Amino acid sequence: MEGILRQIESKNLAQVYVLYGAEPYYLKKLSKAFEELIVPEDARDFNRHICYGKDTSIGAVIQLARALPMFSDKTVVLVREAQHLAKQMQQLELYLDNPNPDCVLVLVLHQKSIDKRLKIFKRLEKEQVLFESKPIYENKAGQFLDQLLSEKGITLSLKAKQLLLFSLNTDLERYERELDKLRIAELTTNSFEVEHIEKYIGIHRNYNVFELTKSISEAQTKRTADILGYFSRNIKEHPPLATLAVLTTFFIKVFRYHSLTNKSEASRVLGISPYFLTEYQKAAQNYPMKRLTLIVEQLKQLDLKCKGVGGSPNTSDSQIYQELLYTVRT
Repeated sequence: MEGILRQIESKNLAQVYVLYGAEPYYLKKLSKAFEELIVPEDARDFNRHICYGKDTSIGAVIQLARALPMFSDKTVVLVREAQHLAKQMQQLELYLDNPNPDCVLVLVLHQKSIDKRLKIFKRLEKEQVLFESKPIYENKAGQFLDQLLSEKGITLSLKAKQLLLFSLNTDLERYERELDKLRIAELTTNSFEVEHIEKYIGIHRNYNVFELTKSISEAQTKRTADILGYFSRNIKEHPPLATLAVLTTFFIKVFRYHSLTNKSEASRVLGISPYFLTEYQKAAQNYPMKRLTLIVEQLKQLDLKCKGVGGSPNTSDSQIYQELLYTVRT
């Protein structure tokens, strides 16, 4: 993505860009850059054309792309939701034979994958720009957040950053929304603490899954009981199934940490943010592998109970949380 942004900023552009992939954040960011940074604002009425795939055709798009710019060096033709034109994509072949050097044609396909075996995509990859927007791994979320904070000129305390990372994980679009929310709510500062996260984003600083796994890793039974008790009284925000999913993943990764011969590679191998590595180290000290095996099995049984399998149909959410406390205590 950074390479395409540099092309846009330097005006060293290809004639055709096809963007696709499972991560919408990068597709939207690039679309906005093409939309705003190529044609001057006072020339956009004649030189910027934004279409939607379901409302147009490749033929109509090519006709727009052939037009010469007026009062501008470039025209931009941006097609959103271009996956609706997938069956017509081969018609781009003729345009690629002689693309308009004064036009930047951008097709944004909101879909996870394309068939790169097709001639048109092979040609686009070789002659123009074919970009796949891929989801990031959990252990890269911290780098993404740091870069976003730098771009926005925002500073977060370590605790606030950890809370945001654990709560949002790899939801890139939400990082941007929540940071913008902080800026709007507090216009007089660019530096934010965990109190701001709680107040404006709605993540409780003391009772959340981040604090839960932290208390479990440190074998703080009373603290764990307090958090699970809070969860049981606030089921809407903390449904047992969601909590069980987080804890199952957590304990499986602690088990895998035990088995690593080179612990220095833990963040990469386990796919966890370096911000949380200490937590897994502490958990490994407090939970031997035999105990972890039993915990994961019990968590799976509780998951089935939540879904009405293997337990009383009248098992309440509070009872699930009570059993969960018994399961995870050291």
